[in-house]
Amino acid sequence: MSNVIRVSKAAAVRFGITALLLSGWCLTSFGADSTTSTVTVMTRNVDAGTDLGYVLAATDETSFAQGMAATLVELQASKFQQRAALLAAEIGANMPDLIALQEVTLWWTGPIMQPPATNILYDQLDQILAELAKRNLHYGVIAVQSELDAEVPVPTAGIDLRMTDRDVILARLDLPQSQFDLFNAQTHRYRSVLTIGSPILGQLAVPCGWMAVDVVANGSKFRFVNTHLQTPITGLSQAEQVQRAQADELLANLLFAGMPVVLAGDFNSNAELGPEHTGTAQRIVNSGFVDSWKSAHPADPGYTWPLFGEDQNGGPKVANERIDLIFAGGLLQRWFGNTPAIITADRTGTTAPFASDHAGLVVKLRLK
Repeated sequence: MSNVIRVSKAAAVRFGITALLLSGWCLTSFGADSTTSTVTVMTRNVDAGTDLGYVLAATDETSFAQGMAATLVELQASKFQQRAALLAAEIGANMPDLIALQEVTLWWTGPIMQPPATNILYDQLDQILAELAKRNLHYGVIAVQSELDAEVPVPTAGIDLRMTDRDVILARLDLPQSQFDLFNAQTHRYRSVLTIGSPILGQLAVPCGWMAVDVVANGSKFRFVNTHLQTPITGLSQAEQVQRAQADELLANLLFAGMPVVLAGDFNSNAELGPEHTGTAQRIVNSGFVDSWKSAHPADPGYTWPLFGEDQNGGPKVANERIDLIFAGGLLQRWFGNTPAIITADRTGTTAPFASDHAGLVVKLRLK
């Protein structure tokens, strides 16, 4: 499934930009480093506030009702606005030109057993944009990919609770188009989808996807990609199989991009030896991409998750996986010597208070 995203006049007013809409994709007022062909990119899993563990563990109506009640309490305690403020502060400190966001969740409520729920409870994207605006940081939405959209009743509260999982690309809006131009924004859903069985919910499909935008930064062209691959699940080998199939599909789509690729996201594949070392991250490296963190810090594991636990395993954690990654290059680009050079790679949000259960990654690249 593929969709091209365009900015409407209403959206342009909302995000404080002027958009010129032609038959294709056109945006003004984007920018990067004006003196050299460098670009700074960021990836950040925003954290939906729950991993739905209470719900998926339910085995009967009683435990389901208890699990939904616990999930609602967990969301109410998640400090969404505070975490959005912390994320905006990270962005302000690093000023990335492009940002790949995952788990930018929209939570809705509605009358019980009367879907679809349409009353917004928490909109993480709006909260982030509002916090950026408070800091006079000029970022706008380039593309949004909706993935899992599920609704279930919360009997103890007499409401339905609905979640819409989204991935988002943001970009700076405050520098001239002559320095940083974007076009050909696109979103895709992976053909390979995991289906989870639940005694109460039945069969639940969990779609994942990827999104991209083509960029010209001071005359150098590249494709910026954001993805969130299927997470491994203990005891369910199919989850890892789906993840690898999604990665293969993504790599096949990027092989003939015709330009270097900067591939960012939550890959749910530990790039270091240890838990959830599924091999997917190495698969990407073997396909001609440079692992930016490993390039800049060859002796540092640079773990990004988990900073804290959720659901039944809530509380402080010690990060032991590096799953939030930024790769650069591509097989054909490596052959032709066009792989962007990694200048710096830095983690963000690694100390409390945390913006997410994931650390962020900010990478500065020199384009060719």
